[in-house]
Amino acid sequence: MTVTLGELYDVVHRRLERAASASPPGDDPLAHALALAQVSTLVGHVRLLLGQPGERDDSAENDTFRHLDHARRALDGAARWLPAVDPDSAADREGLGPAVEASGAVIDLIRGHRDDTGAPVTPYALAFTTRSARAYHLGHASSTLHSMSRIVHTVSRTLGNANASIRLQTAHASLQYASVQARHTGVGADQALASFPQALSLTPVPALPTDPLTQDAGRIRDDCERLSRAAYETLHGRCAQTLSGSDLQMITRWRSLGTMLAGQLLMQAAGEAPNEHAGTLLRNCAALFRNSARTWREVQERWDRVVDVADPQIRPRLPKPSYDMVRRGQVSRMPQKAAPHPAVEIARASTLRAGRLLFGGDWNPASPIRPPGTRLAPDIVADAGGVAELAQTAYRLTVADWRIAVAAPQAVTAIEHRLLTDVPEHCPAGHPYRFYQLHGHQLERLRSSFQQVCAAQQAAAQSLLAAAPAIGMDTSRAVLDAAAHRHITARTWAPVPAAVAAPPRVLARGPAVPPPAAPGRGMRL
Repeated sequence: MTVTLGELYDVVHRRLERAASASPPGDDPLAHALALAQVSTLVGHVRLLLGQPGERDDSAENDTFRHLDHARRALDGAARWLPAVDPDSAADREGLGPAVEASGAVIDLIRGHRDDTGAPVTPYALAFTTRSARAYHLGHASSTLHSMSRIVHTVSRTLGNANASIRLQTAHASLQYASVQARHTGVGADQALASFPQALSLTPVPALPTDPLTQDAGRIRDDCERLSRAAYETLHGRCAQTLSGSDLQMITRWRSLGTMLAGQLLMQAAGEAPNEHAGTLLRNCAALFRNSARTWREVQERWDRVVDVADPQIRPRLPKPSYDMVRRGQVSRMPQKAAPHPAVEIARASTLRAGRLLFGGDWNPASPIRPPGTRLAPDIVADAGGVAELAQTAYRLTVADWRIAVAAPQAVTAIEHRLLTDVPEHCPAGHPYRFYQLHGHQLERLRSSFQQVCAAQQAAAQSLLAAAPAIGMDTSRAVLDAAAHRHITARTWAPVPAAVAAPPRVLARGPAVPPPAAPGRGMRL
């Protein structure tokens, strides 16, 4: 299951607190050298996170950077009086190693939303360009730096080398000043960034009948992350494999079925809602999901009898050509079937998981035998993690579907030169062949059909967010989505009830130390 930025930061703070509260290592120069190397690595991580591009209060944040640089110089100066440490030891499992590992995971999670060239691959990559987003990092940096200052202070008291101890006292003071400055400039942090997700690769995770049903809801949300990434890369032309006409048809087919199943899941959840009002709201949401499924089916009908000649996986049954057609050279061999885009298998897997959560682990839409019926509603809701979690899963499906529908017209435009049809009423007069290239108005109808999906998915998302206060659904992710969608289109995403958003995280740390005039003045390193 995907991890979020807030969860990783919590791990960092817990591991740092454990290390800061541990007994000092005694007079062991090698242990002290390793601890200081790990602290220096953590300071570098904080420096890197705070150095993200975006709006900046230069006067305040530059003070934090100056204190951090001063602390690193002091740590390097102390390290010269201690045994040399292998650079790779900073990530050891001993001492601060677990905290270094978790802090590196924070950086990796954020970097994962961009490719090797720095270009965004998800709409969340641009989340850290605002002042309130930077304030979120500053708030966590304040707690991190305070814990590190405690560790450095402990080492300076137990170290037997006076020259190194003096420099560590300077580093301790600088870290304290940086912590206070970061806490001061971190006011107004965007707490919705705690829901910042991990960027998953486009490698599909198949839905197997042996998968535990208790994991289906979480894996559906993972599938939504992958579909969202595929849609964003398609929208900006950054995908390694472009979506073909057959890919779009198969994705449309799976999302039509998946949206209908999601609506049925919400109907089951309505019977387990905390009160009648919440149940009514969920039934209204289910009705909007059924409407969304209808819009997907309408898109599917627009694709009927449309063939992508470069990827003819889906095409009408063609009669065998006559001898005369072959003799006159009016027949050519169709290309071999191409491998489907990963998004096709991802869309299929998410639909299978929704169906198995509803009907059981052996459900298969390709089976000619109809399922005996839905599972008991309490079992469905329990396996999904509760009513609120099931609604959260359905909401994430609306987001992924909206992004697919936004990106699909771009994909159609990229392949319009190879789309053919055999609909007789639009065939040009005197055209000698059964298939002909789509007219402009036919292409426009294909593209505009996805706009109806966008509207239907947004209505479904709005209904779920309106029901959030009644069912206790966390809407922090919806706040993040609203900001991310502004980078995709100018449309406003579903409004989020502020009262249901997750409360600000309280960072554990000691009392703030008011900064003196200047850190380490008069000390030489």
